[in-house]
Amino acid sequence: MDLKEKHEHRLALLSAVELSQEELNAILNEIDDMERVVAELEEFAKDTPWISLQAQPAFPKDDR
Repeated sequence: MDLKEKHEHRLALLSAVELSQEELNAILNEIDDMERVVAELEEFAKDTPWISLQAQPAFPKDDR
């Protein structure tokens, strides 16, 4: 499957926009890169504990 087929549903959103083949390829490559990064971050997030409490400032403001 090529990038155009893979991201056809996203390209439909750009149907009214005229793009050169070079611009289209750049958009498709960027979308593909973003999907790869998100997948990598999802894997990272599975093994990383996330802070669930609000963090307080290290040095509280003086109320004087």
